[in-house]
Formats: sequence, C-alpha cells, structure tokens
Amino acid sequence: MHLNHTITLALCLVMSIPALARQTKEPKVKFGDVKPEDFTKDYATLDSAAEAVYLYEAGSVKHEGNNEGWFSIIYKLHRRILLISKNSFDDLSKVKINLYENGTAKEKIEDLQAATYNLENGRVVQTRLDKNSTFKDKDGDYQVVKFTFPDIKEGSIIEYTYTINSPFYRYIPSWAFQGGYPELWSEFTIEQPEFFEFVVLNQGYLRPVIDTSVVETNIFNVIIPNGSGQSESVALRGRVVKHTWAFKDIPALKEESFVTTLDNHIEKIQFQFSAEQLPEQQRKTYLHSWYEMADQLMKDEDFGADLSKENGWLKDDVKAAVNGETDAVGRARKIYEYVRDNYTCTDNSAKYLSQTLKKTQQSKKGNVVDINMLLIAMLKIAGCTADPVLLSTRGHGKTYDMYPIMDRFNYLIARVTINDKLYLLDASDPVLGFGHLSGACYNGNARVIAPDPALINLDADSLKEVSITSFFVTNDGDGKLSGTYKTTFGPIGSENLREKMKKSNAETYFKDIKKAYPFEVSMSNTAIDSLDEKEMPVSVQYDIGFNTGEDIIYFPPMMTADAYKENPFKATQRFYPVEIPYCIDEVYILNMEVPSGYRVDELPKPARVSLNDGEGMFEYLIQASSSSVQLRCRTRLNKATFEPEDYETLRNFFAFIVEKENEQIVFKKI
Repeated sequence: MHLNHTITLALCLVMSIPALARQTKEPKVKFGDVKPEDFTKDYATLDSAAEAVYLYEAGSVKHEGNNEGWFSIIYKLHRRILLISKNSFDDLSKVKINLYENGTAKEKIEDLQAATYNLENGRVVQTRLDKNSTFKDKDGDYQVVKFTFPDIKEGSIIEYTYTINSPFYRYIPSWAFQGGYPELWSEFTIEQPEFFEFVVLNQGYLRPVIDTSVVETNIFNVIIPNGSGQSESVALRGRVVKHTWAFKDIPALKEESFVTTLDNHIEKIQFQFSAEQLPEQQRKTYLHSWYEMADQLMKDEDFGADLSKENGWLKDDVKAAVNGETDAVGRARKIYEYVRDNYTCTDNSAKYLSQTLKKTQQSKKGNVVDINMLLIAMLKIAGCTADPVLLSTRGHGKTYDMYPIMDRFNYLIARVTINDKLYLLDASDPVLGFGHLSGACYNGNARVIAPDPALINLDADSLKEVSITSFFVTNDGDGKLSGTYKTTFGPIGSENLREKMKKSNAETYFKDIKKAYPFEVSMSNTAIDSLDEKEMPVSVQYDIGFNTGEDIIYFPPMMTADAYKENPFKATQRFYPVEIPYCIDEVYILNMEVPSGYRVDELPKPARVSLNDGEGMFEYLIQASSSSVQLRCRTRLNKATFEPEDYETLRNFFAFIVEKENEQIVFKKI
C-alpha cells in the first residue's frame, strides 16, 4: 500500500511525453464475445461477498474536427458485468445516460448496444436490447436515455457500449476506476491535441498496471459552414498525446467508519480545461491563478462586489448591534451575535449569493454566503478588517490548493483581523460561538478571497476535542449506592449537544441515558449547563442511585456511554485513510466506595499502551483498598487522520481499548 497520490499536474500537450513500458498486457474484449468460462470463473478471491463483478470496462475520449467549424469530443464506453446476486439488479440492470444540452448545442448518443447473456446447458444465450426498449426523459439541462436489461437472473452477464458525440470540447468526462463493486479490469484512454491544455486531477491509493503515453501526429478536418454557399474545409495538423491508464483486480470501495466522503478516495481521474492555442493564434488561458480568481470574485455581483460599496443602509443595524461597545473585539463579537441570532440560514451549501445583501437584510434569511457576506459588510462598517473565506465541508470533498476550481467549494465563512489576531466566524450556524467553527469545516485548507488569497489550515488534525467525565459513587446505607456523574464536553461535543437539544429536550435526553445503564437506576438532579452560552463548554450532570443486594456484584467501572462498547473499525483491511473529525483527549475518573459488607474480589489490571510512537496513547490506571476503588482512564489521539498502512495498528489499538474498558470489578459479600 502506498500513500495517497492525489496530485494535480498540467497536461501540457505541446511537450513530447515518452512512452512508458507496460507492465501488464491489455485484454482484448469485443462486444458480444462472451464465453462459457466467463460465467464459471472463481471471482471469490477478489471479493467473496461481492454481489456483482465488473469483468471489464473501458472508456476513451478524443477530439475530432466537426462540420460546425470547430471541435467535438468523442466519448466511448464499454462495460461487461456479472450479476451474482439479485441485490445488484436495481443498481446495475437499469442504465441512465445523461446528454447535456445548452441551447442548440446538444450531446448525441450513437451506436448504443446492450445485451444480456445467460449460460444454459453449457451454451451462452444472448438476449439483445430491443431499440424500442430505450426511453428518453428530460432532467433540467439534460436529456436522459434510459433502458433496462432484459432476461436477467442471478448469474447473468450484462454488457453495453455506446458513443457520445459532444460539441462541448472543453469538457472531458471524469473516469472512476473503482466503485461499489470489485472490478477485474478498468481502463481509460485520452487522445489530446496540442491545441488544448487540461489540468489532470489524479486521486486514489491503487497502483496502475498501465500508465503509458505516446505522441502521434494527426490531421483534424474542420468543416466551416458558409450558409447557402460552399462550406470551407480546414485541415489542422498537430501533435496528439495518447495516454492510457489501467487498473487490474480493483477492490470495491465500501463505506466504513470515520470517512469524510468516499468520493475523496475513489480511484479516479478528472480533467479541467485550462488553455487553448490554435496555430498562429494567441494563447487563451481559462484556468486562472488564485490572485486572478480572487480579483474576479470580489468584482462579481454574485459574490463580493457589494463589499466594496458604502452600504450605508446597514449603519443603523451596526449601531444597534454594537450598542455602545468600544472594545474592538467586543464590537466584532456583538455584530457576530446580532447576525447569528437574527438571521436564518436556508441553505448551508453554497458558494455564491442567492440575493443582494439588502434583500438578505430585509428578509432576515438567506444561504450561508448571504448571511456571512452580510456579517462581513457589517464588520467593515464597524471598522474591522474582514474578508470572505471559501472552503469545502467534510461531506463535500477535498479542494485543490493549486488551482481555483470553484465546484470544489460549497461553504463560506468570515475572517476578521483585530490587533493582528485572526478570528474565523460563521454566523449561519446558531449553535456556534464567536471564533468557533463547526467540525464540518475542518476539511483541509480554506482560501481567503482577498488581494492576498492566503490559505488557512483547517485540517482535522488542528482540531482537538477534550472531554472530562467524573463519577463519584458512595454508600447510601441498606445495600444501596448513590453516585454523582458529570461530563464536560469540548467545542465539538458541545456543538453536537446544542444541535441535538434543538430537536429534542432534556427529559428525553436523560431518559436515553438512564436506559443505557446495564441495571436499574434512579436518576435525579439532572442538568445541562451552558446550552445558551455558545462560547462555553456544555456540561451534563445528574445523580443516580442503585441497589447491590447480590452475593457477588459484577460492576463495570465504565458503565456509561463513555466506554467504547465495540471497535469502530470492523474491516480487516482498509484502502483509504481513517478520517476522524478531530484529535481526541478523553478522561474518565471514577472514585468509588466499596459497597458496605463487600470486599474487592477481582480488579482489572492497570495498563498503558502507546500508538505509533506518540500518535496516541491509552492508559487505564486502577487501584483498590479495603474501602475504595479509584480509576483514571484516558484515551488520546494526537492526530485525526491515519493512512491505510496505519490501519491495522489503529484497529488493534481500539480493540485493546474496547476489551479493557468493558472489564468488570467483582465485589464479593463478606
């Protein structure tokens, strides 16, 4: 296993790229050529639980001259899939092909073929898709071609191929070499003329068996229409880079615990148009630097243009919010709280304004950009230095630092600078305090949109969640024990509980806690502190009482939800990183009197283990006397992201924690 090779590189097709040696022979697969042995091969070695296996898939893209005076993209796809279980039918036997349309420019599908194959008495029986069984639908800017494979059953092989002729020459579709099912072979080939340049975005954790480039010379015939007159034919001669990537025996990518989004880790390749230069013409750049993009965005009416205006209509709101506060930080805090508490976010995934700032101020609602841009405008009126910051939330995927690819972003916050100190603010989330961000924002680098478009590190490794729990248990007479429990959460735990309390109530919350105990308990003096004090940590506390009674008491010292009941890492192997939302520092303290009339018969052994030379630690320090038991348990992770090669040690680390935290103290009646 090797580290994430998510990279960005310019595919500069003017340069010669030498051919690389092929390590594996490319299979030759022809549509319709399905053999009996394709049904009977043992695919269990690839994935014994697979409900389907991609036997082969290949895609290719090339540019061709067209009769509209320019270039078209020719995209070809060929797939062959073995359906092992009927559970895969809904997912794989129904195919949708999206064809983009923009005015008179439309993508067209050509040469669609599809067939189902079944093995009957040792003979392959083919059932072709009838042309009348394809349907067309409209979905926004797309025409959708749909069909369902006929005569499918468990053990069928389905196959389809088609070509898309697209006038959108700047758009090359992405290609995923990996998905929810294992694949024997997946390849993609691009033939790119030197006239066009693309940035290639490669991501994943697998090693290709083919990664080759060859340079050829082609002639592109472009027909220029001339109304009712004779069309003109132009032949453009240019070099073409033909690049092929292929992967073999690809495991399925399955959802596991602690992952931002699987889309970050799937083995795939994407293309971003960056420039074009035709013979004897000036080079045109389309993918700009961050300095250029920031300047464009701040002049864009749908982004930052309003921030350069006076916005005098906001002055009364600023005055009301500040309410005479003279301290600079205090003024910024009051403005932040005013916007947070008086405006409602209607869409928490956006990168552009949905309306003018004045309309947001009038309606008291808007998307995340509307609200935080209004916050920035008010801070500026109050004399603060404030700038918008674009980022991508954890569920949306990673951004690329080098290139301003806007569809990678889906969220905007504010950065305010006061006395050389930076504060990051998000007034769209009502549970956050001044200077706090939701854990969803910690997803790598964010980008300041300003004359100096700096990066801001928002890695999960930079976020630490500290929680402290204390549980004091005393004798209450008549064989009863009573206890006082308190947990103080860190910023993320506090945010999560505040969010939960918006949809529930304290009574329900404590009922759920009571049910989690392994035996009957009474509960009183319940309290949740600092729910409304957004910059303070939330704490939960209550008193409990329970009976002993038995001759032998099996007492779990970490009986509450503070203990890890099971290992969060189930899979024996993992092909992408573990992405815990934050670093962890959890402390649990038990101070317990030995129940009256009992003695400690068995006590868990103390333990201390380290993870990967300082990346984490677990300690379980316990001792007992004739009258009391003390336990201090601490779990600490000093990093939040672990690469696939560290998975086994992390999994074993948590297996030890689960085992230790579920051990019991045995009290025996004297």
